[in-house]
Amino acid sequence: MSFSLAGVIGAAIGLYVGWLDWKILKGMVLAAEMKNRQAGGDGGAAVRYKALVSALIFGVPVIGFPIVGYWAASQLVG
Repeated sequence: MSFSLAGVIGAAIGLYVGWLDWKILKGMVLAAEMKNRQAGGDGGAAVRYKALVSALIFGVPVIGFPIVGYWAASQLVG
């Protein structure tokens, strides 16, 4: 199986964008949890489904973006 150089570059860019997206989303979930706790709540849905939410927040951007980046770059180049 041969790999496209443009696809590998697209996957690297996708990995970087996915990593940035993961950091942003993780911060947003932690902020929502903290805001709920400061208001006197139990942390809300972010605490109840922490394992599932963390897996989705990590998996979709960090795994999905490089795949889409590889596919898009290899299709653009030909």
